[in-house]
Amino acid sequence: MSVRTLRDCLNTVQAHLDLRPVLLLAVMYGVIAFLPFGIFGWLQNEDGLMEWGSVALLILSAINAFRLQKQSQQGWERLGWLMLFTLCCLFIGEEISWGERLHGAGIDAIRSINTQGETNLHNIAAFQGKGLLHLGWAGMGLVLGLGGFVLGPKPLIPARRYTLYFTLPGIWYLGFEFCRKAGECLITVANHQEIYELLIIAGLYLHTRWWCRRRGIKTCLSRVS
Repeated sequence: MSVRTLRDCLNTVQAHLDLRPVLLLAVMYGVIAFLPFGIFGWLQNEDGLMEWGSVALLILSAINAFRLQKQSQQGWERLGWLMLFTLCCLFIGEEISWGERLHGAGIDAIRSINTQGETNLHNIAAFQGKGLLHLGWAGMGLVLGLGGFVLGPKPLIPARRYTLYFTLPGIWYLGFEFCRKAGECLITVANHQEIYELLIIAGLYLHTRWWCRRRGIKTCLSRVS
């Protein structure tokens, strides 16, 4: 296959599929992972730049979903956007442990069974021990990523163009949970959850922004393609 033919194939794929998740993973594992001074960890560790970037995108997604539900004329569509708005708010609360790191107040009963000693549900030891957190992310990623091929774009189902933002994390979480339970794996799967959470959340933001553009609603990052 000639270089020109390969380029044409890539252009055709790119016209129908957002390939930026592949680019992000290639840069993270092919370049940044080899940089000195712990830059890779600073980006993707707990409380790293990627986690706070996820929170910022969740806030923007919640704003978009709320504005979309206000404009929606159909009841089922309004309900869908309200559900997505609620989901984003729950994710925001869980990511920042419901503000505990800022105000210091929390629930001791939850702290005592939480792997981080904080007030959030997703780090409860029983959930993590049974793999429910990882399987939940995997299930959500695969449903959101493949749902568009079956149902088409809906308030709770992103367009097929954004499938890689969800299916790649879904596959990774399944692999990570399998290797964690097996205790061994042909390919070592490191705990890089913040990278894949960011991909899913970025996909949700792009999904809400795509709908805002269709409805003529201006968004905060509207110039970013």
